[in-house]
Amino acid sequence: MSTPTRPLKYGENPQQKAIVLLDTHSRDPLGIGKFHTVSGAPVVEEIGDMGWVNLTDLDRGMDALVRIAAAFETNTGAVPHIALLIEHGNVAGAAYGSTDQVLVKAINSNYRAAFGSFLVTNVPISRIAALAMRDAMAALRPFSGIAAPEIDKPSSVFFKRKKGKCSMLVNPALANVGLANLDSGAASRTIRGATLTQEPNTFVPRLPKTWDKGLIEDMCLAWGVCAASNANSITIAKGGLLLANAVGQQERAAACELAIQQVRQTRRLPALKGAAVVSDSFFAFADGFDLLARRKVAAVFATSGSVHDKEVAEHARQFDVIFHTVPDSKGRIFAGH
Repeated sequence: MSTPTRPLKYGENPQQKAIVLLDTHSRDPLGIGKFHTVSGAPVVEEIGDMGWVNLTDLDRGMDALVRIAAAFETNTGAVPHIALLIEHGNVAGAAYGSTDQVLVKAINSNYRAAFGSFLVTNVPISRIAALAMRDAMAALRPFSGIAAPEIDKPSSVFFKRKKGKCSMLVNPALANVGLANLDSGAASRTIRGATLTQEPNTFVPRLPKTWDKGLIEDMCLAWGVCAASNANSITIAKGGLLLANAVGQQERAAACELAIQQVRQTRRLPALKGAAVVSDSFFAFADGFDLLARRKVAAVFATSGSVHDKEVAEHARQFDVIFHTVPDSKGRIFAGH
């Protein structure tokens, strides 16, 4: 089996050297070896210009894209157009919809975070779409990379950066992602003196069919983003747009506060009313849920398993907010450890 080794531009930080071992015979249609450049050259010719963060952002973006698509397929029977902006290993901006306008919507969902982000999408990028994205990005051309099922070759000039390079990768398999693409392989990582290996987390929620269609769709987006983000996370979506993704907090209430602050910074506080919220695990205390409920969100998806489950549930009943839980042993979606 061929595993070409290539040096990367740099490691996780510029002062670190790094290499990548590329499995060009992987059977995974989303494997990095299945990508090619806009000109049609094998990805191995592009990968040396990329850094550790570029590749890990791409991987996390594909994980989020697949999980969102799987949630839509499970709960609506169809996968919409989806666009995700990955920044520092987590989704910073996201949108879904019926047209390629989701590309611009994702940029506008978190405009400041878009600078230097990696765009991952199931939408072919035509010349018209590329031009709209360029106009939305103004003159700074913020992306560090783009992964799409197709990119109009002449339009690639729109994404040139003043400094650095925008790595543009193409894989037609991105256009049809869904349940079948959930990662089925074991995941491994090294720690000092050992290697950890675990089976993949293939849980996908089945949401109540009695919910409003828009709420189900927003919950699919929020859930997929949250499932591919560093724990602890609180993720909020409304109207096909990611409003907040508060990641990496040590306790749940702080994640809720950060999520609300993110919405405030983008001046979208009114959009919290009727929004879909996902927590990647249970609410250990009622204070985090209280912060969200008082903003009149429509529904909160979480797990159960806390010693304070009863108290949290009793508090939730004081509000006109759906509190939907699944057992932590089945539906916890911690990631990024």
